[in-house]
Amino acid sequence: MTGKELLVGGSSLLFLALLGMYHLFGLKLVRFLPPNTDKHPQMGLVFTFWAIALLHLTEIAFGALVLWLLQGIPGTGELGLTFGSRVIDYLYLAGTCFATLGYAQIEAVGPIRLFIMFLALSGFMVITWSATFIFEIWGKTYGNEDKGDQADEYDKKAE
Repeated sequence: MTGKELLVGGSSLLFLALLGMYHLFGLKLVRFLPPNTDKHPQMGLVFTFWAIALLHLTEIAFGALVLWLLQGIPGTGELGLTFGSRVIDYLYLAGTCFATLGYAQIEAVGPIRLFIMFLALSGFMVITWSATFIFEIWGKTYGNEDKGDQADEYDKKAE
């Protein structure tokens, strides 16, 4: 591996590690700050949905920032002829890679492809993690209606 490939690969691993920690912190914050749902239990789901959407948007912005930083280093690769260098271009590429497992209409050439791959992997990982989290909130919101005492016992065990 060349030095630039090692740089991009190391940056990609660091990005994945930091993103995982940030996502964990974000989910813990969402769990810690739920709205009062005594009268409207659905508000917990709505709050969770929007909080996680904001979390993912900030993660995409972080990916766009790293992509921009790596693009600024000569020899790390190029992002095709149609790629501009505006903020919106980096956000678009990071967002499409994050949400579609790397599919974008922009061809990456050189070591930067490693970061694109890690961006897609990290997006898949945190999106499925978030879906599991929302499923858990859904179960707590609507599970009590269907299961009665069983759900109360589950909540006691979880505490």
